[in-house]
Amino acid sequence: MAQAQRKHIPNEIRRALFDATDRRCTICRRPLDIEGGTHHIGEMGHIAPHSPDGPRREAARPAEVDGLGNLMLLCPSCHRTIDKEPGLWPDEHLRAIKAEHEGWVIVERARPEPDKPLDEEPTGLSEIVKIGDVAYRVTSDPEEERSADGTAIVSQAFAIAPDGRHVWIRRIASSGPGSEVVERRVALASEAGLLAEALPGLPPPVAVSMTAETAVLVTAVPSFTTLAGFYGGRGREAEAVRVLAAGTAGICEGLASLHARGLAHGALDLDSIMTDQQGALFLRDAGHAFLHPAKPAEDIRRLAELIHMTVTGRPPIPLVSAAVLNPAVPQRIARTLDRALSPDPAERGNIAELGAGLRG
Repeated sequence: MAQAQRKHIPNEIRRALFDATDRRCTICRRPLDIEGGTHHIGEMGHIAPHSPDGPRREAARPAEVDGLGNLMLLCPSCHRTIDKEPGLWPDEHLRAIKAEHEGWVIVERARPEPDKPLDEEPTGLSEIVKIGDVAYRVTSDPEEERSADGTAIVSQAFAIAPDGRHVWIRRIASSGPGSEVVERRVALASEAGLLAEALPGLPPPVAVSMTAETAVLVTAVPSFTTLAGFYGGRGREAEAVRVLAAGTAGICEGLASLHARGLAHGALDLDSIMTDQQGALFLRDAGHAFLHPAKPAEDIRRLAELIHMTVTGRPPIPLVSAAVLNPAVPQRIARTLDRALSPDPAERGNIAELGAGLRG
């Protein structure tokens, strides 16, 4: 994927690639146009390399190495990620990502516009979220949820700050008076206060806004790549197991900060854990720490469960070690996971012990 080779890609291929991807990064789906669409930050990356010694050199090189089928439109961050660790991004996985994204574009273009009353105001996140004079550009499809009593609309999405930082935005909009909207606003405000203390391992707050109608919290994230996105079915490989185990320091530190306050995240999953380009794991937010009380032992079990699923490809099986399901898992890591997955919370140890056992 050498930068110097891109000048040889025909203009018609470039135009076709930008059109097929809706001018978005194929991996993180970040819009790539800037300055009103007059410029872009898109980069064309090869799946099988242009040169024989490039990343993924073991992949079969098609006859048309600069053809549309061998190219991905990427943002600079994702381009660096797949080329820096090509072993974690094999050609067959990249081709599957390319097919999924370009298929998504076709489906989205064919989707009819929903009918809305002319006077209906959008309740979720729009393309631009403004807090004061600062505008954040949303880069992913917002996730939206309405509270059980219908008084709160919770929206969340990844976005780009004006200085280029990757951020995570959560917004609570009130659709009327009720207990749940109050509870959620209080929880978000409490989380903002906790994050402002800059405790180790917790995401730094970027902005917070509280009005009568909405409550918004913006936190910084290392990238738009989640644990699920980074490993994407490759967690069984020996190198991936090593990188995953070594990358747990940040997330264990963040959970330890919560646990020291008598709090627990309570909402860990493959999409709420973020990674940087080296595979280090970080919390996206404080989860349900102030919304649904949970116990630290449950965070320990859940993190061990997610790591087990990543390195074995399946949920934990009682009395069956991860090393049995995947011989690439060292016995030390398997024993650490077994302890953290114990049905007895008292036997799981603390989060620092889980991290230390994984990292060795």
